[in-house]
Amino acid sequence: MGMPHHQHDNADRHDVAKRRAAAIALVNSGLTQRQAAEQLMGQYPHYQDAQGRPHQGRIAEDISRALEQQRAELNQNLEEMIQLGNLRLQAMRRIVYGVIARPHYVMYQGIFVIDEDGNKVRDDAPILQAVDRLTKIEERWAKLNGADAGQELKIAMERRSDMEATVVTEAILAGFDAVEMDPGVRQRALEAAQARMAVIDAEMGETI
Repeated sequence: MGMPHHQHDNADRHDVAKRRAAAIALVNSGLTQRQAAEQLMGQYPHYQDAQGRPHQGRIAEDISRALEQQRAELNQNLEEMIQLGNLRLQAMRRIVYGVIARPHYVMYQGIFVIDEDGNKVRDDAPILQAVDRLTKIEERWAKLNGADAGQELKIAMERRSDMEATVVTEAILAGFDAVEMDPGVRQRALEAAQARMAVIDAEMGETI
């Protein structure tokens, strides 16, 4: 009983990979492609022509295809790393949005500070710090998906820009409404976030 078809395919791919690796090793050692074909054609008949002479063109073709496969594998690994990085950054964004949405109050010696109207005094510092942290996250996102990314990811990043800017702004505004932030502080925080987004958009434009 013969081998199943998929096992034949796997064996063929393994043999081709070994043949190409042997060719690359000989060429890297300093041999010409013709010399490499001459040394390998006894073990690999693929490297000889119909007259039994070394076939330089097949060596060149094998090396080219092996290098293309290596580049494809490297690109795939890079894209997977970028995707994992984006997932981590998105998790960080959620934490920051949560800080923005929660109310924060000034405390002194473990006691809430009360204003002249008997209300707790709002503490804007945690929200401003969260906006600053969001800026750093976006900087990291831009770097991860910029010069280090493949062309396909650059195109996806360009399409994502306007949509994400809207989502981020809406999230920040929702947080501001939830904590009833002072209008002046609210405006400064929004201007800071919008300015950073503009810088990121410009950086993305340069890399695409």
